[in-house]
Amino acid sequence: MSSFRIRLSVLTAFFLRLMIAPWGRHSDCDNFFYWSKYLWEKKDFLGFLGKAVPNAMPAIYPPIFYYLIFLWRGLYELLGQILWQLNLKVSIFPSNLIIWYQSYQAAVAFNKLPAIICDFACAFLIYNISRLIGAKEKLAAVVAMLFLFLPPFWYNSAHWGQIDSLYSFPILLAFYFVLKNNFLLGTFSLAFSALIKPTGLFVLPAFLIYSFRKKKMVDLLIGLIFFLLLAFILYFPFQPLNTLPWAINFYLDSFRGETNYFVSNAFNLWSFLFGFDQRSPDVLFAGFPLSLWGFALFSFFGGIVSLRQWQNFTKKSLIYAAALLSFASFLFLPRIHERYFYTAALFLAILASLNKKMLYLFIVLSVIHQINLYHFWWSPKIPFLITLFSNLTVLRLVIFLNLAIFVKLWVGYVKHETA
Repeated sequence: MSSFRIRLSVLTAFFLRLMIAPWGRHSDCDNFFYWSKYLWEKKDFLGFLGKAVPNAMPAIYPPIFYYLIFLWRGLYELLGQILWQLNLKVSIFPSNLIIWYQSYQAAVAFNKLPAIICDFACAFLIYNISRLIGAKEKLAAVVAMLFLFLPPFWYNSAHWGQIDSLYSFPILLAFYFVLKNNFLLGTFSLAFSALIKPTGLFVLPAFLIYSFRKKKMVDLLIGLIFFLLLAFILYFPFQPLNTLPWAINFYLDSFRGETNYFVSNAFNLWSFLFGFDQRSPDVLFAGFPLSLWGFALFSFFGGIVSLRQWQNFTKKSLIYAAALLSFASFLFLPRIHERYFYTAALFLAILASLNKKMLYLFIVLSVIHQINLYHFWWSPKIPFLITLFSNLTVLRLVIFLNLAIFVKLWVGYVKHETA
């Protein structure tokens, strides 16, 4: 692809997101809006984590996310003041813009911008990591553009207003650094991601195995110390007493997510078997809790992937292992939401740059992911699609395809077909 076509495509993808951003309103947008508003107005972080602020659920994310939305709210207020001064001093300034900017719709759209920006940062890293593992320049560029234009990725950030690209960017950056043989920056970047949201840490085994095999234990140790020190500094304003033990307990609790349902709208093995009913992870299945089955299956598939990576710790194998580990976590672990496929999709996008067969699989998986994101939220409301994807038989066919592609990729990796 020519540089002009790439620039034009990037600009088009950006303006597409800007046009969509004001129109999606999910309850998560309410949370982000009221959390940031509360923090900016109160200027007080003490006791905020775990606290239910007005019009929002309790704050359960790690601290970096709240510092980011606090600063972003400050930028929003600053730009509002600048616009107001322009309105007072420039006679031709459109006053209606001030009214719109101060509306909830505009504030929500503004809150989506960090994730939108990170979409493009992720696309940039998809291209560069693809090149580092041997992809041809043209196919790497095509995949990066596909990532920007395929529906689930702009739907996630610009329409839904989710932050998956926000924590995924430093994850990809960590893998970029280790592929460039800078393991210290890689561990710092992974630590930064973990303190935004822990969802992407299912790729950690692949990262650790590659680091161990490259004999980078000192870098990992420094990275761990950095993580603990950073966690202490960041959690301290929220909890000055007994900070680190409290932070560790709060962080581990955040893994449980927002609901206590075994199936949380993810198109995985458990929704294939049981549908989308609100059953507890503690319900017994064949004499054992469902949650135990989930962890056992993830450990089985993930363990074999990890063993295979230990035996063949190439750059390409690192990306395959990260893709399969995050994919397996989505398919087998309890309390998984539909959005948690995002990390797997990023690594699968990199693999898609290696050959056309992987490219087609990535496109199919992206379509499945989009259906999953649309399922239950139904935004925008399209009656035909709502009827179609409310049918459990149709959904089971889609989920079966998801499972079949994972097994195909897993078997290929185990049999050294993807080395």
